Amino acid sequence: MPTREENDQTRTRLAGERTQLAWVRTGLAAIAVGVGLSRVVPLLDNQVVEWPYVALGIAYCAFGVGLIFFGVQRGKLSAESDPEKPVVPASGAFLAAGGILLGLATVVVVALAR
Repeated sequence: MPTREENDQTRTRLAGERTQLAWVRTGLAAIAVGVGLSRVVPLLDNQVVEWPYVALGIAYCAFGVGLIFFGVQRGKLSAESDPEKPVVPASGAFLAAGGILLGLATVVVVALAR
């Protein structure tokens, strides 16, 4: 029979694993948005200028890869039981800034679509 401490450690490890998988899912969603922006949106209208959508799609794909990388790093850190280790990698602020910039760039591209 596992002890209370072992149950707590297992619960903590599984919570970290769920969080890591959520980061990976979000990264895959960003990559899917990037593919849609760069390949599907220009096909919907022959008159649209294609390069802004391709550039934005590439940026979303790169952002998705960054999210997946961040999530895996965060999962590795949370799996370690050393209390001196940080739980969140330092790249979190960089990803937040990237998400804000991508959101603003999307608004600009959509607003100036024609």
